[in-house]
Amino acid sequence: MKDKKYYEELAQDSMLRFSDAEIEEIVAKQEDLKKEFEKVLKIDTTNVKPLFYPYDDIHSYLREDEETTTIDQKIILSNAPTSEGDFVTIKKVVK
Repeated sequence: MKDKKYYEELAQDSMLRFSDAEIEEIVAKQEDLKKEFEKVLKIDTTNVKPLFYPYDDIHSYLREDEETTTIDQKIILSNAPTSEGDFVTIKKVVK
């Protein structure tokens, strides 16, 4: 258990100031969290296989990839009314 002095030093190192009531509240919340984590540690996992990456299963709900086609840049530039270098140019429409 971390005591009040620990949190006072931590606050000072972080350039924070807490009142005694706030530090007491922090200590109490830390104790509550510790109790909750102790419950998790009591879970029996003896016959549970470790799972290092949760998405190893094949997802059948995903769609198949569809092949896409692209148009060659030279064809696009040859069809454009005006172009400059590798870009299609247009007239400015915003005043």
